[in-house]
Amino acid sequence: MRLALPLVLAASASAAFGQAVHGTADYLSRMDADRDGRVSLVEYQDWMGYAFARMDRNGDGQLEPAELPGGRGKPVNLAEHRARLAATFRRQDTDRDGYLGAAELAAPPQ
Repeated sequence: MRLALPLVLAASASAAFGQAVHGTADYLSRMDADRDGRVSLVEYQDWMGYAFARMDRNGDGQLEPAELPGGRGKPVNLAEHRARLAATFRRQDTDRDGYLGAAELAAPPQ
């Protein structure tokens, strides 16, 4: 569940913004808040964190089992979630420049 949570949250973020995401370029354009053509760690965490906030129905900064997909699993707090996202980001940042480009976003984490 912990490994799949970022993917579930990404899908939730896409739905939350009201439009389906079609392809890597679309993800890049939506995640790239400063429009520099690449995604920083903070942009990545903020995009993925939006879904966390929507799922956190009681607003306590923690996803309880009832708030998780399927209604079960271990609780996850926002700091843990952002740390896992940072680890995923680092694995995807194959050129180690601190940003994700379209090709890195399209590739599965290493």
